[in-house]
Amino acid sequence: MILLLCISFGARASTPPSGSELPSHFIFYFANNSSLLMRDYYTNQTALEKLDQMLKNPDFISGVDSITIFGSASLIGSFQVNSRLSYERAMAVRTYIRWKHPGVYNDRISVLPSVFNWDVLIDLIQNDPLVPYREETLRILNSSVDNQLKVIQIKQLGGGSTNSYITNNFAKYMRTATSVFFSIKEKKEEIKEPEVIEVQNDSVPIVVDDIEEIVEEPEELPEIVSPIISLQQKMYSPLFALKTNILYDLLSGLNVEVEVPVGEHFSLAGEWIFPWWLYEKKQYALEILSGNLELRYWWGDRTGRDQMTGWFTGVYAGAGLYDIEWKTKGYQGEFIIPFGLSGGFAHKISRNWRMEYSLGVGYMTNKYREYIPQKCGYDDEWHLIKQKSGKSAWIGPTRAKVSLVWMINKK
Repeated sequence: MILLLCISFGARASTPPSGSELPSHFIFYFANNSSLLMRDYYTNQTALEKLDQMLKNPDFISGVDSITIFGSASLIGSFQVNSRLSYERAMAVRTYIRWKHPGVYNDRISVLPSVFNWDVLIDLIQNDPLVPYREETLRILNSSVDNQLKVIQIKQLGGGSTNSYITNNFAKYMRTATSVFFSIKEKKEEIKEPEVIEVQNDSVPIVVDDIEEIVEEPEELPEIVSPIISLQQKMYSPLFALKTNILYDLLSGLNVEVEVPVGEHFSLAGEWIFPWWLYEKKQYALEILSGNLELRYWWGDRTGRDQMTGWFTGVYAGAGLYDIEWKTKGYQGEFIIPFGLSGGFAHKISRNWRMEYSLGVGYMTNKYREYIPQKCGYDDEWHLIKQKSGKSAWIGPTRAKVSLVWMINKK
């Protein structure tokens, strides 16, 4: 016979019980959007000491058959982020056990990230009549669809009102649902009757009758282990974005920009402006070659948001050359923007398309030459006659953008 001893941990939970005796469960705290098991975070120090005391007990470890670690997260953020967090939180505990107690459990620890623990959320919603679209939410949670589709359906309820309520009121409880299970060999005669094991903030009580059957058939616990994601459900994340500034395009200033996400809060963008037009026997010219690089920081909690959306600020630098002529007068030159500050906002208009609005203020130096076009010489061709040259500097707006953005995603 096998007896399951549950040790729960998460980002929010009640304080672990005190006392000299080893507790039946432990709670480890994780910061929001973090998988780092910090010893000095909340009550982790006390919990880790008691866990170490249990794992150093020869009588205890001699009876341990295996350890299974289930990881989970709240609904905040995308499914991909929560999948990663649930796995990394479980791995953080496994790494600690293997580092602190080498050679004892190395070959007997398995990690099963379940992403979400729906039992906790179902119980909370059933006891809160203020949840928007409460009955519809419970019907989704009790359905047989996979985790990702449940999240999508919940976030669509009431234009997002249900998801906002769950995020604001229940997320902290869902992050307590990651668990560690020790399978301990016990003598058959010591288990005389069914025993109820309660898992704090994790799942409904488990009635242990014939434990061997539970161990041999893990599919008996679908509420703990995440269902396999359907092959038909495709997940996307941005690979890079292609942009064009509509304001420049309207002024015949062809341009293209590529922006690449760097983590959740940063992105790196490169822009190239390249109109090269001559009109009416070379009396009108708009010739510009310009390039710049920009590093952006996207503000706010990025969980639950698409990358490269919302408010941002950035720093940029660039340089270029130009030739602008209007019939009787023209200017050629080179300019450098060694430093600029930008700010703006971006939002989705469809899955793959976005709009972005931004303004940049910086310092620009300009070396120019003024000329007049004139038809002269033995060849009777148009020539540019230099009139004067000089240098100038400018502090102020150096760019304005209303950009159409096409997202290139990866599955």
